[in-house]
Amino acid sequence: SLRDAMHTVFLHHAVPKGLNMSIVNPGGLPRYEDIEPNTRKLAEEVILNKSDDGNHVERFLEFAEKVKNPPAPAPAGPTLKIEKSTPEQQATFLRSLKETVTCEAEHIQPKPGCARVDPCRVEGPQDTQKISQKIIEGKTPTPTEVINYFNAELKKRICFLDGGMGTRIQAERLEEPDYRGDRFKDFNEKDANGVPVSLKGNNDLLIFTKPDMVKDIHKEYFAAGSDICETNTFNGTAISQGEYKMQAVVHEMNKKGAELAKKAAAEVTKEEPHKPRFVAGAVGPTSRTLSVSPSVEDPSFRNVTWDELVASYKEQVSGLVDGGVDMLMIETIFDTQNSKAAIFAVDEYFRETKKEKLPVMLSATIVDNSGRTLSGQTIEAFYVSVKHCNPFTVGINCALGAAQMKGFYKKLADMNTGWCHVYPNAGLPNAMGGYDEDPEIFSTNILDYAKDGLLNFVGGCCGTFPSHIAAVCKKVEECPVRKLPELPKYPEMMLSGLEPCTVNKETGFQWVGERCNLMGSAKFKKLVDAYKWDEAMEVCIAQCEKKADILDFNFDSDLIDGQSAMSKFMKLCVTEPTVAKLPFMIDSSKWHVVEEGLKCVQGKCIVNSISLKPGEEEFLKQAELCMRYGAAVVIMAFDEKGQAATFEDKVRICQRSYRCLRENLDFPPEDIIFDCNVLTIATGLPEHNSYAIDFINAVAEIKRTCPCVSFSGGLSNLSFSFRGLNSLRDAMHTVFLHHAVPKGLNMSIVNPGGLPRYEDIEPNTRKLAEEVILNKSDDGNHVE
Repeated sequence: SLRDAMHTVFLHHAVPKGLNMSIVNPGGLPRYEDIEPNTRKLAEEVILNKSDDGNHVERFLEFAEKVKNPPAPAPAGPTLKIEKSTPEQQATFLRSLKETVTCEAEHIQPKPGCARVDPCRVEGPQDTQKISQKIIEGKTPTPTEVINYFNAELKKRICFLDGGMGTRIQAERLEEPDYRGDRFKDFNEKDANGVPVSLKGNNDLLIFTKPDMVKDIHKEYFAAGSDICETNTFNGTAISQGEYKMQAVVHEMNKKGAELAKKAAAEVTKEEPHKPRFVAGAVGPTSRTLSVSPSVEDPSFRNVTWDELVASYKEQVSGLVDGGVDMLMIETIFDTQNSKAAIFAVDEYFRETKKEKLPVMLSATIVDNSGRTLSGQTIEAFYVSVKHCNPFTVGINCALGAAQMKGFYKKLADMNTGWCHVYPNAGLPNAMGGYDEDPEIFSTNILDYAKDGLLNFVGGCCGTFPSHIAAVCKKVEECPVRKLPELPKYPEMMLSGLEPCTVNKETGFQWVGERCNLMGSAKFKKLVDAYKWDEAMEVCIAQCEKKADILDFNFDSDLIDGQSAMSKFMKLCVTEPTVAKLPFMIDSSKWHVVEEGLKCVQGKCIVNSISLKPGEEEFLKQAELCMRYGAAVVIMAFDEKGQAATFEDKVRICQRSYRCLRENLDFPPEDIIFDCNVLTIATGLPEHNSYAIDFINAVAEIKRTCPCVSFSGGLSNLSFSFRGLNSLRDAMHTVFLHHAVPKGLNMSIVNPGGLPRYEDIEPNTRKLAEEVILNKSDDGNHVE
């Protein structure tokens, strides 16, 4: 064992200098970091032939003699038995520990040009005459002009969307020749089975073959009172049009669809210049989903990738913007991950073109009275997952009628800090596929929302015609508009799986389950290395049953491809309801593996981790991507010089990281989690004795000076000197938490259900653990 340690230390220093092969027994050496610190130090001195006192050879020979001829074991001491608590008892104990440190510091403001803009709270002049003139001339108002107009208007009145384009087109009873027109009359493509492709039902194609009809429908809705009409481009992506073999015309389709709606807006605005009409580019969900498998046999199979969706959405956005839309409506979202891909595509398009970003409206659809999307999220979890994009409005459409939708919409309106919208169907579909609510019934149901002050924007979806919109406009005319809620000075972290998770003083300490981490569970590692995915899933389910609040996933291993393993397992996890309901922590030292995880999970995740170690430029690049994917992030206390070990270094590096994120990215402070490095104590080296108390004190100081942040730490490092003494290690971890949680530590990567409660630890053991963790005792001999 000593020889193996020497060989590893030798290689650690020789390989960087050029040694690139060696005759050894493969698989027989430890890793450098796995060598016990004192042994590593002694081996280092003798290999480098350097020490402070010059006695390193003699010291090493003496150490080797002790290894060869160890002293007789001391008489057996008392057996340490500590009663472990149930997961419920642990959670109750830890959540009873109240924070004693508060933050009253002011927020660090972003540098000029770096602030993220909340479009709902932009204030500026409302130049209605100028906007109307632009629209009448077929021009497009600037995004700032559009935002200023509606932000002013929404303080005075409810604004109106259009109705159901698809059902309105159905009323025209069109046939195959109508969809083909002159342009596609000779279209003769066949599908994969050799069957001729029918174009009937491809409503977006009518932009080419029935342009006057499409424009006139838009005009009907505008004339009925709609402030905003959506383009007829619900299926205007290459993915959706590919089913009709029409992907080649996607950009043109979106551009022309926008131009038709703009013409209708111009004609009605000319008649009513006091009320300009606007066009929203409709971006539908596509017929494919990132969160649900189309295969019964393989729940990890997907028929589309994140990158394919992003490329498809970006092409659609390009056409809509070229056609002059005033805003974008990502709508009928049944899978939140699809909408996150659309959000990412919008962001990427405007970054690449350097154009001023259009306001984005997001609209989810719930499938039944469970109030969940098709991919399983509650409406609250959906909002948490998408709010990172600073949407102009978030709302619900389609699915249910207004009467059934109100309770779910109210939950969204209560937590949404921006504008809200709703456009329900005209009731539930009847046996014939039609909708039974006439304009009077529909508008009366909408009035129920309006009387309660819940509406900003309202319209209709399937089965709602211009007459429905006109009835709604008249019915809610005198009702109060929903006001924007007041923003808290210190926002709280919100995460999501299928359900939302708020991290604050009330919810208390969060268990991050470590057993889905190759470095946190030998069993999980063995199963993953053997590709036994179903059995590995059982480990995840067990973590949930042990009351984990968040699940940590790490696939860094020499035996498997971490990126493909992360992709495979995340796709499995999001389809397992017990697991998917919790937020995920995507954990890897390899950034491409982290990104792969983020591309597979619809909820708001935590990225673990990034740091200043590679320098500020790379740190900011990775942090910005975390923001764009909608993830919170763990920041390790590392910088270009290495790991922070002392109190001073922990505070300095974390404060620098915080300032860097806030000033350069306006990174949401509530989405920052610091890991101040839990390091090993009681190693025999005096400089290690203060590591635990330095961590605790650093957490307190950072919490006081960095508003809204959270803290995490891996407990196993603390007691690494006592490997094999599991009961003693558990006692140390509990005592550590007892002192760290009140100072601000509010999450930790542990095995839920594996620790005793503080009061269940035998008093003498608790006293000894307390002394060594706080590095304080009456006689100063606590480590010995």
